[in-house]
Parts: sequence; C-alpha cells; structure tokens
Amino acid sequence: LRYFNVAAEEKSLTRAAEILEVSQPAIGMQIKSLEKRFGVNLFDRHAKGVSLTPEGKFFHEKAKEILVMANQLDRKMKSRGTRKRGIVRIGITPSLISTIVPNSLERCYDSHPDMTLLFVQGFAKNLLEDWQKDLLDFAFINQKIETSLSSSYPLYSEELKLIGDPEIISEIPSPVPLEVLQKLPMLFDGNDIELRAKVDDGLSNKGLELNDVIEISSYTIRKELVKQKRRFCVAPTALFSNDIQMGYCKAVPIKLNTLSRTVYLVGPREELMSDYQLVIFKHIKDLINENLESGELDWKKPNQK
Repeated sequence: LRYFNVAAEEKSLTRAAEILEVSQPAIGMQIKSLEKRFGVNLFDRHAKGVSLTPEGKFFHEKAKEILVMANQLDRKMKSRGTRKRGIVRIGITPSLISTIVPNSLERCYDSHPDMTLLFVQGFAKNLLEDWQKDLLDFAFINQKIETSLSSSYPLYSEELKLIGDPEIISEIPSPVPLEVLQKLPMLFDGNDIELRAKVDDGLSNKGLELNDVIEISSYTIRKELVKQKRRFCVAPTALFSNDIQMGYCKAVPIKLNTLSRTVYLVGPREELMSDYQLVIFKHIKDLINENLESGELDWKKPNQK
C-alpha cells in the first residue's frame, strides 16, 4: 500500500522509487500485483509518468485511510506498551498561545510528569497541512473534518474585531462601518492572506479600499505598533487579551459578517487516541470551557450567536 500511495501522490514510479529508496521495477511489480489481484488497472501509464484511473482514485482514498490508521495504531500500541516519555505534538495559532500553552504545560506536568508537550505555532491553514502530513497529533483549525479515523471537535466561535487606540475606538460607531475602517492606518500580518482577502473583498463590494495599510510578519512588532497606538489591526480578542485588560487597546466589532469563525481541534477520533493524546485532549477541552464561562475572550459556544 505504501508503494502505491507514494506513486499515486508523486505521479511517477521513478520519483516514488527515489523517495522509498527501492528500485523502480520493485514498485512496478507491487503495483502490477495489486492490479492483478483486483482485476482492474490502478494507473494509466504515459510518457510523463502515471495517473490514477477512476478505480485507482477510489483505491487511493481508501489506502490513505488505512495507512493513517496503521500509523495511529502503531503510536497507540507503543504508548500502551512502554513507559518511555510520552510526546504529544500540538499545532496552535498565535491568539491561543497565552491561553492554552502555559495552562496546558502546568496541568499536564502536574498530572502526568512523564508527558512532553511540543507546541508548533502557525496559521490554521498551515497547521492543518502539517497535521495531514502526520507532523502533529492535534491542531487548531477553522474547518470541520470527519473521516473514519479523524475528527475535528468544535471548541468555540469568535468574531475578529478592530483593535487599537482606546480613545479613537471609543469615538467610532459600533460595529465599525467599512467607510470608517478604510480611513484608519491598518496593520496586517503578511502571512495571513485569507484575513486580508476577507477585509479587501468586503471593502471592494462597497467600492472602497484601504487608504493606509502595511504588512508585517513579526507577531511581536505587530502587537507593539498597536499598543503604541500607531496602527489598528483586525484580530481575535484573545490575541490582545492582556493588553485590552490593561487599557492599552480596545476591541470593537466590524460591520462585516465574514469575520466570524468557529475554531476546531482536529485529531484522531477519541476511541483511537493514545493514553497521552486523550489526556491533553481532555485538558484542552476543560481550558476552553473555563474561558467560555469567564467571557473574558469574547468566545461563544459553537453555533451560538
């Protein structure tokens, strides 16, 4: 199955052989064996390589699920059969760092000192890609995923807001009209193409565009410019929660309905989780529920308006 899967993804037996470090004839023999067994052609061969037939596409989808299950089962059995240090890899977005990371580390160490948590920061889209490559056990994402092996668990809903100088924001109507937003000195993360597109599209629909905008990839520099009251940004309240509480910034909704989203935690189905994965999964759910009850981060229960 692994030989077939790599060949299908690379669309080349030669490239698959290089990746798997085996001979090309060995891969060809394995694929022919599969085709003979099922009585169908899985690949169409041509000068540029190979492409999947309709039967091959069907088989590829099922083969991927089996390989993922095999990898997850391997990790699950190893976690049950050994006392070695347990490692759980979690992909987290910038807005959740101060909320999830410290509390997760503290709680997990108190209850399971043999567990190690590895956090990887990134945007939801990139984290999903890393999770799909099996580089992460869990990831915070913005879309629903359901397979026979994996599930995305809805955690909370939030609205991205305009954040900046409290004095100026206090004088702006709420929710902020796009005609007002376009005139403000704005700041965006150069890597967050999706958010910038939502704002630009909303303005464009009204024949507007931002008058003064810069992009900076550094999370630290962006926060500092907003705290210094030099720029405004569109972000989840959680990203600036401490600064808002101390009065450095203020958050206010924007009159643009595309800025609402639901945050999911994607990972193995609960019944397929290893003991360590199950521990951190429950800790994260508890932390989210505590923040939902406090109301400090403007989170709402999924599907709650």
